[in-house]
Amino acid sequence: MTYRFIAPARAEFDAAVDWYEARRAGLGDDFADEVYAAVRKVVANPHAYSRVLGAPPGREIRAVKVNRFNYLVAYEVLPSEILILSVRHARRRGQPWRRRP
Repeated sequence: MTYRFIAPARAEFDAAVDWYEARRAGLGDDFADEVYAAVRKVVANPHAYSRVLGAPPGREIRAVKVNRFNYLVAYEVLPSEILILSVRHARRRGQPWRRRP
């Protein structure tokens, strides 16, 4: 199975990498490594993580926590790929993926 970031999720991810890198050299790379590790775990076993409450009917949307960082990766399980919908801080309110395809 493959994965793909939708554009808004990629923008969130890139912004978070930049934010961490601005705090300390190398921290942005550490964050990126942990996000990709979480995505690899999802690709290996997409149904292992909790479904997101309030997901629209017919969509299998789940989330995985990123190790070492208080971030969640929301994703949709599709027949042939994992669609990354959001990479956001876990304390941020709302579900930005709800407005995304």
